[in-house]
Formats: sequence, structure tokens, C-alpha cells
Amino acid sequence: MAVVKNLMVRSGADFSALYKEMQAAQKRMNSFQKGMKKALAGLCAVLGGLAVGKLVKDSVSAAMTVESSLFQLNRIMGNSAAEFDDWARTQAKAFGMAREEAYKYGAVYSNLISTFAKDTQETTHYTTELMKASAVVASATGRTMQDTMERIRSGLLGNTEAIEDLGINVN
Repeated sequence: MAVVKNLMVRSGADFSALYKEMQAAQKRMNSFQKGMKKALAGLCAVLGGLAVGKLVKDSVSAAMTVESSLFQLNRIMGNSAAEFDDWARTQAKAFGMAREEAYKYGAVYSNLISTFAKDTQETTHYTTELMKASAVVASATGRTMQDTMERIRSGLLGNTEAIEDLGINVN
């Protein structure tokens, strides 16, 4: 701005109105920038709040899933549930599954197995062995743990096609 003012003074012309308008335009531009910064900060705060809200919602949902799975495991396995819980806490990760996943599918498998197992100890043993087998099949086929466990669950329910896709002969 100082260069423009010096140029105007040297030229001898009266550009004072033009100079005032340029200063006013610069002030409006600065004001616009400040307003945009405030708006963007507000938008970032809203988006951050939404992200935190989603995180809380997902965390609560995961906790509810784990709690209901644990309740079902305790109901089906009785005194042997502590043995499965110990396996899920210490060994599930070694088989490539999260503890939440181990509880969830442990509850599903134990529910299906309990219909033919003679007692809760046998249900716990077969459930743990089926969880291990699921991990081995997932690793061998290159499928995800979730897909493999869903296919084995479907196979246990009678859908032989789902389990045969894993290379397991049902006959």
C-alpha cells in the first residue's frame, strides 16, 4: 500500500478516493477472512463432536455385545464359562481374533453345540476347539475370521454349501 501511495503522490494526481476505497476493500477482505476462520473453526468443532459421538456410540454398542455374549456364555456353559473366558482373554489373540469376536462367536457356537453336548464341560471344550478350528480354516483359506465363523455357523445350522465353500467336506 505504501508503494501505491508514493506512486500516487509522485504522479500529482488526486487518487485519495481510490486510495480510501482500496483501504476499505482491504478491511472488508480481512473481515471476510476472520469470518471464514470462525466458520471453519465452528465446522471443525461440529465434525469433531460428531466423530466423538460416533466413537461413543460404537463403544457402547461393542460393550453391549460383549456383555450379552458373556451373559449367554455363562448361561450355557455354567461353571465352565470361566474356563472359556480365560481362553478368550489369553489365547484368542494368538488365533487372530479379538476378544470381543471370541465372546460373540463363542456364544453362538456354544448355543449350537449345547444341543448335542452331554454337559457344560463338553460344550466349553467343543466351543473352544471349534474357535481354534475356525482360526485355522480362516488362515488356510485366506478368508476373514468373521466370514469363516459365519460360514461354520451356517454349516452347523444345516447350510452345507456355506461350509463346503471353506473346503470342509460335510459328508
